[in-house]
Amino acid sequence: MTVVNSVTSFMTRPSHILTWSRFSVQVVMVVLVLLFGAIPLLAMRPVVYTPRLLPLQAAPVEDHVKQHTAMSVARLERLKANRQLQLEQNRIPPDIEQFVPEAYQGQIVRSLPLAPGDRAIALTFDDGPSPYTVQILDILQRYDILATFFVLGQVISSYPEILQRIVAEGHLLGNHTWSHPYIVNSEAEADREIERTAEVIYDYTRVRTQLFRPPGGYLNNALTPYSARQNHAITMWSVDSSDYFLTQSEILDQVLAEMHPGAIVLLHDGGGPRHHTVAALPQLIETLQQQGYEFLTVTELMKRSQAAIAQSPDSEEF
Repeated sequence: MTVVNSVTSFMTRPSHILTWSRFSVQVVMVVLVLLFGAIPLLAMRPVVYTPRLLPLQAAPVEDHVKQHTAMSVARLERLKANRQLQLEQNRIPPDIEQFVPEAYQGQIVRSLPLAPGDRAIALTFDDGPSPYTVQILDILQRYDILATFFVLGQVISSYPEILQRIVAEGHLLGNHTWSHPYIVNSEAEADREIERTAEVIYDYTRVRTQLFRPPGGYLNNALTPYSARQNHAITMWSVDSSDYFLTQSEILDQVLAEMHPGAIVLLHDGGGPRHHTVAALPQLIETLQQQGYEFLTVTELMKRSQAAIAQSPDSEEF
């Protein structure tokens, strides 16, 4: 019992427990070495690999220079091509001068006399651009005819892409003031209304137009003399569709009743709901085509009229 008590007392002391744990680990490692050899233990040590030098694959100096030169030339050509593409994409388009014949500059035009048998007319649309303009452009494109659009400056910035489409498809633009005022008392106000619109038209399309239409057709205000001094053709109309209050069928009847060769037809693509105009336009075009009418822009109609006048000196010019 004395031996047992002595061993028990030795095992239960803290210091003796720590010594016994270290001894146990050492015993286990010795047993592992004896059973499995030293390989598992050696694998736990870090291995240092001796670097292996590969033979240097050096190209001849001439080949290196040729390769570098070829790469430089190719890069230079690529830079040139990219620069040219950038210039083409960012270049400013040339100005589009939509001039009217000199005889009509500063004049008020309502209807244009034509040679006998010539049944040309001009469709004009006021107060746009607007979403209705897109539908009207689609119809005009379907029938392959051109028209003239008198636009308002204050709405252009809302629909610049529509304005650009008008020009891209060959139609003409006219100035219809900035805010559509019926009463303009001063030259300064006339200047603002007309020149601000001209500026925004030019900024978006590069178009310079000499066509002007006073809002409501009112001529007894400062807009008319100011526009005349700018050599604009003050473009009125001889056929009023009254599409700003008539229905589709009434629009058709109104226009056909007043139609005549050399007519300038007033329609609207903005300024309010224009679904009746959009609905009436295809039937109007088809009916007039069946009657032998040809559709021109206002400027083309002026040139056609001028040629007819030149052949008939006794005809009245306006």
